[in-house]
Amino acid sequence: MNEGLVTEQLTANVTRFCEALICPDERSYFYLVEGREIDCLIDSGWGLGWSLADLPRDAVKPLIAVATHSHYDHIGRFFEATERLGHQTEAELFSSCDAVDKQAFPYLDDRKALADGGTLTRESYQIPASPLTGLLSDGDAIELGSARLEIVHTPGHSPGSLSLIEDASGLLFCADTVHDGHIHDDIPGADRRALLASHQRLLERKVVLVCPGHGSVMDAAAFQKRIAEYAVSVDLAKDNGRV
Repeated sequence: MNEGLVTEQLTANVTRFCEALICPDERSYFYLVEGREIDCLIDSGWGLGWSLADLPRDAVKPLIAVATHSHYDHIGRFFEATERLGHQTEAELFSSCDAVDKQAFPYLDDRKALADGGTLTRESYQIPASPLTGLLSDGDAIELGSARLEIVHTPGHSPGSLSLIEDASGLLFCADTVHDGHIHDDIPGADRRALLASHQRLLERKVVLVCPGHGSVMDAAAFQKRIAEYAVSVDLAKDNGRV
């Protein structure tokens, strides 16, 4: 296994990854779901210190890469995949080479994001264009042979944010839509009202294990509690129209 990846086996066919080069507080998580016929990579981190060839999988099988949204810390190796799927709303951003478009900067300006205390500059951190080769819409499904991932459009953190659900196991991959840290809802493209609605849609689904883009894996009770906490923290009436 490549030393650039920190690996956690969640189930027999689901592996969770983050990148050793990134400061623990800044790491994002991405997931490999292995099917009998096809494997699916959900997001791909910052893209530092590893490549798709390092994933612990049978390289003979096809690999589908799904980007839950277009932010820099989730699409780092997306460009390497042959099949790249995402939502139409953010298609133009995937095709861009501009790290500002992908919200890396100004967030990372002078930020000690690396594990060794270092920073990433606008010159050193380039995110290759990764044009979508296919589009995913609400209700679509990705068939892996022994697993089926349903697509749920969950805008709010970003306009094209996607979640994926495997009903058979109760697994939910929800990226930045729900996690146990600060949910960024005041960045370009964010919409608090849409995020609240997306949370309610996810609460209607039967989930057992929730796999977010940041923070800890959650059980159903922790997931429900986090959504309730977020709803209490958001007062749309006092938001001066920024919803």
